[in-house]
Amino acid sequence: MKKNDDYIEKFIREHRSEFDKYYDNNLHEKKFLFKLSQRFKKIINIVPYLIRVFIVTIIIFVASIWTWNEFIRKDRHEVTLKQKIENLKLIKN
Repeated sequence: MKKNDDYIEKFIREHRSEFDKYYDNNLHEKKFLFKLSQRFKKIINIVPYLIRVFIVTIIIFVASIWTWNEFIRKDRHEVTLKQKIENLKLIKN
């Protein structure tokens, strides 16, 4: 493997001038910024959908708590301990 690495390194050093003519720093920056802007566009395009999902989730959460509290909870018609104590106080007075 060492022999192959040495050959590649020697080839690059001998032909460095040919490689340099293909390198343009501004072109690299432009490509990078273009790819970055495309990635941000994908994120920005999904934000309205995420907001809608969040709002629907909150509505379903509140509705499920209200439904549980009003209809499903077993002790909703029972007298609470606080009410029993107040009733005892009223009876004693």
